[in-house]
Amino acid sequence: MSIYTKTGDTGETSLFDGKRVKKYNLRVETYGVFDECSAQLSVAQKLAKEANIKTHLLFLEEKLFHLNAEIATGEDYQQLRKKSTLIEKVDIELLEKWIDSYQNQLPQLSSFILPGESLAGAELHVARTICRRGERRLIELSEHEMIRPEIIQFVNRLSDCLYTFARVEDKAEKKEKIVTEVINRYHKQNEARTKHEMTNFSIVSEIINRCVKEAEVLKSSVAITIVDSKGLVIASYVMPEAILVSHEVSFKKAYSAISMKSKTEDLQQLTQPGGAFYQLETMMNGKLVTFGGGIPMVDGEKNFIGAIGVSGGTTKEDIQIAETGIQRARELGYAK
Repeated sequence: MSIYTKTGDTGETSLFDGKRVKKYNLRVETYGVFDECSAQLSVAQKLAKEANIKTHLLFLEEKLFHLNAEIATGEDYQQLRKKSTLIEKVDIELLEKWIDSYQNQLPQLSSFILPGESLAGAELHVARTICRRGERRLIELSEHEMIRPEIIQFVNRLSDCLYTFARVEDKAEKKEKIVTEVINRYHKQNEARTKHEMTNFSIVSEIINRCVKEAEVLKSSVAITIVDSKGLVIASYVMPEAILVSHEVSFKKAYSAISMKSKTEDLQQLTQPGGAFYQLETMMNGKLVTFGGGIPMVDGEKNFIGAIGVSGGTTKEDIQIAETGIQRARELGYAK
């Protein structure tokens, strides 16, 4: 079937009931505006982010189809009722229900707003203005032709409804921007934290493996603990035959090194009588230790990124093993 009929070549068109009128006829102009509004709703529906709004807009497109069928009917309403659904009071009440429901969720306005902070909102505002234009044509038409009051009321509520939908979409867009900004900030902070923390598992494994190899060379069974800049354990390994307390002590050494930002062997002199940290171990209820084997790790920007603690051998052996771990971190470019 051809899309063109050639029946409009003389500047006339047919109404729903078959009556021929000029294409500039006010009735034709009126339903033409609402046809434009329906097309605009289709654009907005494709851009809307809110699922309920998308569903509502599809419903409204169908209602505008019924609206246009009625406006395009000059006289034969009986034929119209057989082929189309008339807009009734229940449809008006539904729009009012939507408006009231969404308005209760939106912030109060104290001034006029610029149309559309979001693309969907902007398209809905365009649909609203087209609807208002259609309403003006419909009122003018009602002064010459019989127009049911229900469709005049429906069109009036429709423009208010589209205004409300636009605000809902703007709010959704703003919420999405806020969430995106928060996520981006988190990722930036996380990137910075990752740069200055011992968080790379493969690197941590390399450090521990180097410590284990050094301990094997020294024929010493030790426990090795690595903590981050907050003193939280990232990894811990206890070699076979290591004494039971070595695991806890290795953690205390690592924790002490990062807490005090100093090698634990350097703390010993400071905790002696007259030293800056005299009785520090007692005041910290044994959480800190001041004998060798705990070494902090610093990156190229002099940020303390973590610490390593080794326990189980002699103090000299523990220090040597921990230093070997630090050296491996330097080789990997993770510490300076």
